[in-house]
Amino acid sequence: MKPLDTIYVVFKTHVDLGFTDLPSNIVKQYTQDMAKDVLTICEGTKHFEPGHRFVWTVPSWVLDETLIHAEEGIRERIEQLVVDGQLSWHGLPFTTHTEFCGLEEWIRGLYMSARLGKKFGKKVISAKMTDVPGHTWMLPSLLKGAGIEFLHIGVNACSQPVEVPRLFNWEGPDGKQVLTFYSKGEYGTSLLPPDDWEYPVWMALLQTHDNIGPQDSKVVTELLETVKASYPNTRVVIGTMDDFAADFLSRGYTDIPVVRKDLADTWIHGIGSYPQEVSEVRSLRSETTTLEAMAALQQWEQGEAIGAFGADIDKAYRESLLFGEHTWGHDVKLLLIPGRNSMRAFTKEDIARDREAFPETYDKIELSWDEKRAYVKMARAAAERITPFQSGAQQGESPMIGIFNPSSWARTNELVRLDNVSGGWLVDLNTGDSLPVQASGEVRIPLLEPCGYRTYTYEPQAVFGAGEAAVAIARTEDGKAVLENAHLRIEVDAATGEIRRLFDKTRGKDWVASGQAFGAYEYDVYAKDEILQFVKDYAYDLMDWYVNDFGKPGYPRIGHQQFGLKLDSLETANDAATGTIRLTFSTPAASRTEFGNAQSVAILLKLEPDQAFFDYTLELNDKAATAFAEAGFVGFHLQARESGYRFQKLGAVVDPTQDIVRGANHRLHCGDGWVDVTDGGAGLAILAKDTPLFSIGEKGVFTYSKSYQPERPSLYFNLFNNQWGTNFPQWMAGSYTYNFRIVLHQGDWQQGEIWKQLEQWSHPVKTVRGFLGSAARSSLLTEGTEGIVLLAFKVAEDGNGYVLRLQNAWNEPHHAELAFASELASAHACNLLEEPEVQLDVRAEAASRLAVKLGPKEIVTIKLQFIEHINRG
Repeated sequence: MKPLDTIYVVFKTHVDLGFTDLPSNIVKQYTQDMAKDVLTICEGTKHFEPGHRFVWTVPSWVLDETLIHAEEGIRERIEQLVVDGQLSWHGLPFTTHTEFCGLEEWIRGLYMSARLGKKFGKKVISAKMTDVPGHTWMLPSLLKGAGIEFLHIGVNACSQPVEVPRLFNWEGPDGKQVLTFYSKGEYGTSLLPPDDWEYPVWMALLQTHDNIGPQDSKVVTELLETVKASYPNTRVVIGTMDDFAADFLSRGYTDIPVVRKDLADTWIHGIGSYPQEVSEVRSLRSETTTLEAMAALQQWEQGEAIGAFGADIDKAYRESLLFGEHTWGHDVKLLLIPGRNSMRAFTKEDIARDREAFPETYDKIELSWDEKRAYVKMARAAAERITPFQSGAQQGESPMIGIFNPSSWARTNELVRLDNVSGGWLVDLNTGDSLPVQASGEVRIPLLEPCGYRTYTYEPQAVFGAGEAAVAIARTEDGKAVLENAHLRIEVDAATGEIRRLFDKTRGKDWVASGQAFGAYEYDVYAKDEILQFVKDYAYDLMDWYVNDFGKPGYPRIGHQQFGLKLDSLETANDAATGTIRLTFSTPAASRTEFGNAQSVAILLKLEPDQAFFDYTLELNDKAATAFAEAGFVGFHLQARESGYRFQKLGAVVDPTQDIVRGANHRLHCGDGWVDVTDGGAGLAILAKDTPLFSIGEKGVFTYSKSYQPERPSLYFNLFNNQWGTNFPQWMAGSYTYNFRIVLHQGDWQQGEIWKQLEQWSHPVKTVRGFLGSAARSSLLTEGTEGIVLLAFKVAEDGNGYVLRLQNAWNEPHHAELAFASELASAHACNLLEEPEVQLDVRAEAASRLAVKLGPKEIVTIKLQFIEHINRG
């Protein structure tokens, strides 16, 4: 037995915002009953000697919510526990499906801890994730960037853990490292260290199960006796993860291994059960950052405080992040199995009978899913209240229109669609130029400065027809429908509606695999044997609840079924801006009546005259609900002999064949916007706006292996699935739209600037009717900054200045020079929480310019103060 100086004991529970009850009831449980339980045990051990008093640890969101909603009298006692060190929080708001979250959205989750720190005068250096087996490798970079030094990941008992050491330094793409403790098969750790523990300090993370609350008060006496029996000379400190981290890190160990890999989430399938909300929250993230930047620009320009916008900005981020919290409904097995002979209903007839027999359980499970959806609705409502530069009730009648560019570079020749407008002119108040508005409401904007706007007046007198391109982009020929411009040619089989050719004219490259379709929709229903095999492959341990969570008990013994489409119509059209092919399809009757396929499917292909990309939109109309294991896909089958793959995940770029650790998710990936395939000197990127889930070489549902190398260059984007049990929706119904952009380019993703293509498509310019800008044009930056993505421009948290957050788009060091429209008084490099770290050099001879150095994929946060604003104040 190795010598042991100190055991740090940490008490906490696993927070599920759902699962054991409705999310709304869970919030009440934490802020009311559990708060009282925590008070009882903490105050009951207050007379114990220091280090032996009960200390309770919660995520930052839980403490924040408790302080907001606790009863008078209870709140003051809770605050006193924090002051006395008997109630602590860690650096994360809750456990997330991290790779699904938005980058700036996830960063704002870290602000909850920072605000608590300011309130109580404490700095937190540790964080905790529980249940979910893995997270993306941007996580250590973000944690370190917020001052977090230590992370504990506790894994669900039956889910396969990733193959990493118990303790390692986890390194992110920018080189930042966080000490990480990974517990396989358990939420926390044991009271006593295992025999192979080599260090003189140990963290006993004693964690109760899902939403259970604190241990009994006698736990303190019992554990002290247990430790004394095995380690009579070891000091026991009941405290926080920070206590362990500070002690361990101070000892300067140099033998801890470094892991520079992505710990891809093997539970990520579940987000495919909310197709509508996933689509909406992905667009809402970019919209929120745009509105926040506009509000900051309005204050920067006009000197007016953003006022109520600040609360709504916080609300929009907070609610959208809650949608990424790892609990997505009530425990399925608890509501859909009891009273049913350990089996669930699956056929539509059995579901109807079961629903009639157990109406309360069906109502409750569906209500839990609706409460999860409500986070997106609340985030949307908050975003709609953020209305910078707007004139209020009469804005729809005002001729003033402002168009805002949220990017850090100028946008040129931007195609903008104006709502409720047909024909007329936009007159640029800066240049006096008149821009024709098409009957469709589309207008080309020649130039929009970086992080800035231009103001226009709308004159409706003239009416322009749609017009046609000088050369027809869309046409039919020899049994094919064709889209073609100077860059590419697309051929669609007029008999089947399948894309059979995508030809890159610049590089002489055919991209569609011989005999295969490109962008075909397929609907799959899974066999019982596939479900059972997955349960066996993925199990780390076998318990009855695991089989009920993952195995769909009572599933009929059917084989795998796959359904395609029948072409109903094909139409081509041209106007001045685009050529289009619209295809409509019907689905097999059995796929709808027996299972859950869509009633019909439509595909729209759209090509502009001068672009090396085209847009692909898939519409699923009236998808039916089914409890059978189902999934929908759109498959892009590529011709590539030397295929290389990269995709973006939470701001990092991942090579799925090299960067994912063994045991993590190799079969179904979650990206945040693009996947790139290279073949020799040619590249093809698929940008996905509405679904983040995709797989390479196979469909990736009901499959798990500890490692995987794709054998063929096919990309399957998952549109929906109900693979996951546990607490995810078991059926879904509705009409869904999925937008993709296919970009042809030279070289790899960096040479093709795919990150920029994504930013311009998924982070569109913002058009405001009834615009109240004080200038004909205004911008934060006067020059574009190539290679830099603007994550946020906001009013500083302390109200003293502004914060600009930027990310290096490249996987290599980058130097940028920012050119501001006003002279700087000061600039400070900050951590992600806006805490100043280094004062940057502002030269007197060039006070409006600032040089910034960034490491590979590094995020920098800069706090700015402008001379004009100081004088104004």
